[in-house]
Amino acid sequence: MNRALLELQEIDNRITGWMRDKSRLDDGAVARAARDEIELNLSQTKSESQKNGAARAGAELELQTAETKIALQQKRMMNASSAHEIAALERDIAALGRARGDLDENILILMDAGETLGAQIDKLEAQSEKARAQVETIEADFALESARLERSLRAARAERVAAASALSPAETEKFAAFAQKYGGVAVSKVIKGNCSACGSAILQFTLRDAKNQDFPTCENCGRLIFVE
Repeated sequence: MNRALLELQEIDNRITGWMRDKSRLDDGAVARAARDEIELNLSQTKSESQKNGAARAGAELELQTAETKIALQQKRMMNASSAHEIAALERDIAALGRARGDLDENILILMDAGETLGAQIDKLEAQSEKARAQVETIEADFALESARLERSLRAARAERVAAASALSPAETEKFAAFAQKYGGVAVSKVIKGNCSACGSAILQFTLRDAKNQDFPTCENCGRLIFVE
């Protein structure tokens, strides 16, 4: 067999391997999705924190208003001249006192919620920073490795054109037919008496005859074999 057939196969093997490696590269899609989910959670938590802060500010304003009203009613009660007026003011002050107690409790709840949300924001911001850095690293590695593999592929494809030009029309046709039939591996090399494609031992008389044949084949897998 013409050695050029084996050389062409070896080039194709390298091309196939590099294309497989390129297809398996991590382009960062999974990392980007994780980063985006964290940032969405962060955005939602910040929004919730802002709403909590606005609710607390509103409650504190209501509390301040209630305390002002209580102070005003207490002042009025000191100047009241009738029992009826005093009773009315006492009821009003008592109602305002209950409202103040509810507001105090609500403010404490909002404060606790604010602290919890703040801790969540700190945690998510740290996670977001880490996720962004991870995405940047993966994307940079992907770009470098993709470029390296693409350079190797361009060089190998140019080398293949030169190697293919050394074949006769019959050899070209035979190689193409076997490559199509056997998943791109048309030629195997015999190593220590075994077919490098399927691993089967090649019979001795086949090895002897193969050296004098244009297109010897493996008895097991049917591929073309090259014997030194």
